[in-house]
Amino acid sequence: MLIGYSVRGRVVVAALRENGLATGFTVVDPDPVRAEQAVLEGVPAIVGPCWRLRTLWLAGVHTADHVVVAVPDDEMAVRTTSAVRSLNATAMIITIVRSAEIHRLVEHAGADHVVNIRRVDEWAPGAEPPQDDGGGFAGFEPTLTERAVTQDEVDRPPLGCGDQVVAVRRDGRRLWVDDPAVAALRDGDRVIVVSAGPVRG
Repeated sequence: MLIGYSVRGRVVVAALRENGLATGFTVVDPDPVRAEQAVLEGVPAIVGPCWRLRTLWLAGVHTADHVVVAVPDDEMAVRTTSAVRSLNATAMIITIVRSAEIHRLVEHAGADHVVNIRRVDEWAPGAEPPQDDGGGFAGFEPTLTERAVTQDEVDRPPLGCGDQVVAVRRDGRRLWVDDPAVAALRDGDRVIVVSAGPVRG
């Protein structure tokens, strides 16, 4: 399964085709135009928010052997990777990112392999590295921090917090943010959040 059919996703398809592997997979993308483009190029596509559990489940990510996360920005790559892993504990997840500083963060979210966008062309010898201006964490060094839930966050959904919440630690278990079990935060929960500061020289 390929999640994302923007610049990153199309480079992945080109690389797979170069190596004779571009068969038997599905694209997931929130943009109907990009999904239609995938279909025109002979790749089945599902339209929907690629970070949502429902979209991923309907696309069949829970039964996929391999998942490539190639969404347009690094912050979304973290969220999408964690959602995929929450639905599929055994799939090989490869996540493509722009910033080298985010590798450990994406691995923490569940990726088995993290590939820098500038090195994707190595999958297809002779291909031009993509000009990807992806955004996300450019110029920042992202880290994971864990903190207690504040009183005003109790009974609110994790994604309603000001920080970028990746997971919730509850009763000794780490639950990914899209898990229905953490629809609302509880007193005593701890949240694992992405924090980013300027890259140190």
